[in-house]
Amino acid sequence: MSLFIPTYFSPISQYSAIIKSDNIVFEMEDNYQKQSFRNRCYIYNSSGKQLLTIPVKHKNTENRKKTKDTLVENNFDWQDQHFKSLKIAYRTSPFFDFFEDDLAPIFEKNTNTYRI
Repeated sequence: MSLFIPTYFSPISQYSAIIKSDNIVFEMEDNYQKQSFRNRCYIYNSSGKQLLTIPVKHKNTENRKKTKDTLVENNFDWQDQHFKSLKIAYRTSPFFDFFEDDLAPIFEKNTNTYRI
C-alpha cells in the first residue's frame, strides 16, 4: 500500500510510485498546508520556471482545516490561464498533441465543487 498527499500535477516520481503500487491511498484527513504542491506546480517555458497556483478559499477565522475541506476559489479565471500557459510552454514539444485533448476536460470542468 502506498500513501500519497494529493497534489496539483505531481512530480514524476509520484506517478512512478503510483504505477508501481498495488494499492493507492490519498491522505485527505491531514491539515491543509499553504504554499505546498497541493495547489501549485511549476512548469518550464521559454522564460524559465513558471508557477501555476490554484486559488483556494480562505476564511479569516480558520487556523487549520483539513485537505478534504479545502475549496477552490472560483472568482478567478485560473483554469483558462493555466491551460493557456501549458499550451504555450509545451505546444512545440513532442507528443503534446496526443495529450492536449486529455488535459482539456480538467481545465474546462466547472470547479464549483472542486476540493483540493
